[in-house]
Amino acid sequence: MLKNLKREGTVLFAATALLTAGCAMMAPKAERYVAPPVGTTWERSQTDTGSYGSGNARLTSRRGEGTWQGQSIITFEGAAGGLAVYAQPNGAWLGLFKSGAPVVTFDPPQSYQFPLEVGKTWSREQRMTLFPARRTVSYSLTQKVETYEDVTVPGGTFKAFKISTVNTLGEEGLTWFSPELGIFIKQSLKRTAKHAQGPGTREVELLSYKRAGQ
Repeated sequence: MLKNLKREGTVLFAATALLTAGCAMMAPKAERYVAPPVGTTWERSQTDTGSYGSGNARLTSRRGEGTWQGQSIITFEGAAGGLAVYAQPNGAWLGLFKSGAPVVTFDPPQSYQFPLEVGKTWSREQRMTLFPARRTVSYSLTQKVETYEDVTVPGGTFKAFKISTVNTLGEEGLTWFSPELGIFIKQSLKRTAKHAQGPGTREVELLSYKRAGQ
């Protein structure tokens, strides 16, 4: 009987080891975008230099909802300058709006290419309409999921996909996107000398996050 128990214990240990190894080898993946619940709020710090401006700011955002051109949208209210991001339910940005009027729109809507997993790369052609200037700019961009890692910001430590972006306008950036929160928790943007407005940097970090209903 003792021999049988030892044998069963060995089998159980081996099965557990295989299961654990299998879980460890499973690559992290975000199958789709999940927005924060309506009413969720968060605060970020923002530090700008050069063509982005100068100084520090604290921006409070809120997840809302609405309609635009007959379609249901999600909104991220409280962007710099009193702007709000309008997005499709799948997270794709339609543009930046102020008091319901478009300021900048993207065609096609600007988004990550889900599912997200480390090593995935995609490129696309993009058109951006600047309503105050009454002009449309065409450009190409390439994005890559560099890593999935723990990221510590003033608002806490979160698991995030680190996504790099390079475009033909002379912009480069790194964004740490948290699929759990449904927002980015850290961002490092750079305009090179090639950019029409000249070089500059923007650093953004999450300060706090309050999920609606909690």
